[in-house]
Amino acid sequence: MKKYGHFSKDGREFIVTRPETPRPWFNYLFNDVYHALVSQTGGGYSYYKDPKYYRLLRYDHLSTDRPGRYLFLKDRATGAVWSANWQPMRQELESWECRHGLGYTTITSTHKSVRATITYLVTQRDPVELWHVRIKNVGRSRRTVQAFPCVEFVAGDVALELHYRNILMLYNEAHYDEKLQAILVTKFPFKAIHKPGAGFFAASFEPKRYELHRDTFMGRYHGDGDLPAGLTDGLTSRPVRGEDLVGVLQGEFTLKPDEEAEFVVALGITDDPNEIPRLLKTYRSPDAAKAELLAIKAYWQKQVERLMVKTPDANFDLMVNAWGKYQLEAITHWRGTSHYHGAEGGLGFRDTAQDVEGLLSVELQIARAKLEKLLFYQYKSGHAVSGFSDIEGTWENQGVAGVIRKADVAVWLPYSVVSYVKETGDTAFLKKVIPFHDGDSATVYEHILRAVRYLWGARGGHGLPLIGHADWNDAYDHVGIRGKGESVWLAMALARACRQIGALATFLKDEKVADEMRERYDALVKIINAEGWDGQWYLAAYNDDGLKIGSDKNTEGKVPLNSQTWAILSEVVPSERLPAILDKIDHYLDTEYGPALFLPSYTHFNPAIGRVTAFAEGTKENAAVFSHACAFKVVADCFIKRGDKAYETFNKLMPMSPAKQDHERYKVEPYVWAEYVIGPGSRDRFGEGAFTWNTGTTPWMFIAATEWILGARREFGGLLIDPCLPRWWKQAWIRRPFRGAVYEISIENPRGVQSGVERITVDGVAQEGPLIAPHGDGKVHRVEVVMGTPRAKAPKREAVASHSG
Repeated sequence: MKKYGHFSKDGREFIVTRPETPRPWFNYLFNDVYHALVSQTGGGYSYYKDPKYYRLLRYDHLSTDRPGRYLFLKDRATGAVWSANWQPMRQELESWECRHGLGYTTITSTHKSVRATITYLVTQRDPVELWHVRIKNVGRSRRTVQAFPCVEFVAGDVALELHYRNILMLYNEAHYDEKLQAILVTKFPFKAIHKPGAGFFAASFEPKRYELHRDTFMGRYHGDGDLPAGLTDGLTSRPVRGEDLVGVLQGEFTLKPDEEAEFVVALGITDDPNEIPRLLKTYRSPDAAKAELLAIKAYWQKQVERLMVKTPDANFDLMVNAWGKYQLEAITHWRGTSHYHGAEGGLGFRDTAQDVEGLLSVELQIARAKLEKLLFYQYKSGHAVSGFSDIEGTWENQGVAGVIRKADVAVWLPYSVVSYVKETGDTAFLKKVIPFHDGDSATVYEHILRAVRYLWGARGGHGLPLIGHADWNDAYDHVGIRGKGESVWLAMALARACRQIGALATFLKDEKVADEMRERYDALVKIINAEGWDGQWYLAAYNDDGLKIGSDKNTEGKVPLNSQTWAILSEVVPSERLPAILDKIDHYLDTEYGPALFLPSYTHFNPAIGRVTAFAEGTKENAAVFSHACAFKVVADCFIKRGDKAYETFNKLMPMSPAKQDHERYKVEPYVWAEYVIGPGSRDRFGEGAFTWNTGTTPWMFIAATEWILGARREFGGLLIDPCLPRWWKQAWIRRPFRGAVYEISIENPRGVQSGVERITVDGVAQEGPLIAPHGDGKVHRVEVVMGTPRAKAPKREAVASHSG
């Protein structure tokens, strides 16, 4: 078993102990306008507002983890050159360590008796990232060390750059501004709508020389790990036009033994060049960098403590309190890109809708803003766009092939709106008038009604919703390409939406809508159980030719996990069929990493199903252990009070689970959720993680932990206390902000049950039933819960069923 790092004692940092990790291990550093992806060696890229349109730094691919934000060091006396990051020269350093923290990354290395420490961070508000650098002479003699901060620029639309790099570089321009003592970079506009950003790169030391020409700096036919020619031949200090760009600054420091020098590098991009002097004046100093870092740490300390849990499982606590929550906020801000995406921009509609649900209990205002944006990107028909960029518009209008015309996008909107009302009690929000993307306006309530009415109206020959170019499973992209294919899973998702809106209508005393939703829900239950049941489990879909997908009659792709778990979440499965689907989940699909998406994997391309059949066996949607789908399963387990099974799967999904401790096998970051683990269909790679950070797993696992396992769940009437624990958890605790008050909930489980509340007190006063009416008084309230056989009558099933998961 090979390991490349471990958590710090308090869990707030992941300490990478070797630079050559099996895959690049990233941190997300971000604010509301700027995002920097930083690997353990400083690799990765940065952008402003949109990852495609305003890409600042170049990053070729995760297989090389280059280029990046590098600090080259040179001993002036001997001419020896090395990289403090380890990359890109990859020399053996005397010592090396990287610490990924919440909001910062620090790399420390020692070589040739010089210790270098680089802390990367993004400022709290502005489109600026800072490198706080300290260089210390740990030797016994006086040293003169030259420092060369270095980056490679894109400074524009990275998608066009990938297609036409030989043309796009001809628009490049960079020069050194003597007054600002900064490198300024841009791309000349080449379309009427093009608004290029203005990039800048500066240091707090006065540069002796600089370099802007990439080919000159790297050297002719520069290869991986080669010494950049500019570090031996010297920097040219010349402006550049029409070439690939670098930014390199040269500083020099003479250090006595044990003496340390420090400086700051400021890197950023803005759409207003007149802002650059202010940004440099504000941030280009070590004191400014230190102040920003202190503020960032204080912010994340507050975020960790705002909603906090304590359980018998330290790893569970670490993911909920720190790293899962950090990942949730990171992807909610910047969902449109990751280190494994080449050039995609904007935000996915359904991704953002699920992020909103996850964020409601910790960042309500951000969640509300995202929700209103989603409502705007709904069509007046009730359907919605697949994705959108605030700069370039919808993915449909951009012609982004492969990610448009998905049938399920609209179904996620009712879930988010209902969850918002449950979290806030703000029914006035439902009356707010918001425009549709293609014209006309309506209240929020009307928006979500149109969503379910659209899906109800877009059904096929079996009475199931048309699948279009895909449902949740993107890779079923040929199932309904001719307009006839139908989705069983989407029928379940629609039934769940009808049930949730029906409960909302009942709460609002809107009996007409409540009756409509009930009728449609009842009809869907009958249709799903007649047309979607395969004898032992539920199907995934029917294709354009009416052939069953996920059936026992298929040789591959049987037992689709989502159709089984959503049969539970939507409450469409009859009690007599429930044992059969649980048996398939627990014994046919399950692995040491969690249940596979289906089994067995497809082995040959089937044009009547789609690219799911072309993926390598066990990868992506072709029978991987898909964490997002496994998160659905965790909530479904809690829904039917299987606390042991819910925790078992939650534990398997965690990046620090026992099965993932061989980092050489698992490969990806062992501190954030991964989209999937390669499934058992792979001959050689079963157990390998893939596609970390940007995954719908993140909000669902946060909701699963806080609202379902620990059971502090939002409802229309207040905060429902309904824990669903593994039997061996004898106690647990959660601090939960809710509607203007904070609830500190202590849960005791003396009899080792999985569910049920025997008694509950609030501030020492016995509570009748598990639903706490909101206090809204700004105070902290102590809630004591004893699990066991309920003594008080539980809330009506309708209210409990309309969950926020």
